[in-house]
Amino acid sequence: MAYLEDGEKVIIGIVIAFLVIFGIVTLRSQIKYDSPFAVFSGAPSAPAKTAEKTPVVAQTTNAVVSENLNLRPSPDRDSTPIKVLQTGTVVGVISVENGWAKVIDDTGREGYVANNYLRY
Repeated sequence: MAYLEDGEKVIIGIVIAFLVIFGIVTLRSQIKYDSPFAVFSGAPSAPAKTAEKTPVVAQTTNAVVSENLNLRPSPDRDSTPIKVLQTGTVVGVISVENGWAKVIDDTGREGYVANNYLRY
């Protein structure tokens, strides 16, 4: 194996430094500032996330009832069921919050069901 002379080491070092610097500049130009990799100075910081009480699921999302499920007028177990949705029933999901899904059935009746019994 041949050894490098001092001049060759300097040239190789310059080439490697150039490639590293060029690679960082190229990489920086390809990273969007809202990506998790935006660690460069000058990148705008992401706004702080706050707890929201907005629905997790958008309107018009459909789901299938995974087992017979009570449709209730309010999102709590103590409310008297309006009807029982049979296994396999397709419902429209209006919103989801705190483990309860507000749904609309095929007859147009709205109510609440336990979200963990729906399959999206």
